[in-house]
Amino acid sequence: MPERRKQRERLALRGALLRLAPPLETIAEDVLGLVSRIDLVARDPDGAVTLILVANAGEDLARLTEGFAQRAWLAPRLADWNQLAPHLALATERAVGLLLIASRFDERTRAAAAAVGQGGVLLVERLPRGDLDVELRVLEQAGVPTQAPVPEPRRDSGFRTGLRD
Repeated sequence: MPERRKQRERLALRGALLRLAPPLETIAEDVLGLVSRIDLVARDPDGAVTLILVANAGEDLARLTEGFAQRAWLAPRLADWNQLAPHLALATERAVGLLLIASRFDERTRAAAAAVGQGGVLLVERLPRGDLDVELRVLEQAGVPTQAPVPEPRRDSGFRTGLRD
């Protein structure tokens, strides 16, 4: 019975990925990568590949690290995947993206994703919407928060250097 539940959860997740902008179409599930399994591999409409890992509570930082290793493993294999399934038209010249899904993210995970910079990391919060559905909310992409911070108004600090807290 647990395997059946896992299949339903993956189906719900695949549907939620299609509702993202841009939509991500799942092309592989439960792939044996570098020593461990990759939850999903998806492509966007332009053929860019994204590796997707799902983190249970408290596992997000470890899964982020695993995602970096899995991206390094997957990238050189995309040309082979294109030979096996040319209809997918995978963009092998583009970097493999990393999408990490969790119900909650540790501050260290957020900081690590931000430190990567333009590394193609997407942190996505999983919001349950019922037994057979899930909603995904993008938190941060490539280390940049999706909501721009509100700039603090400039004021004289009273110090010759102009420094403030």
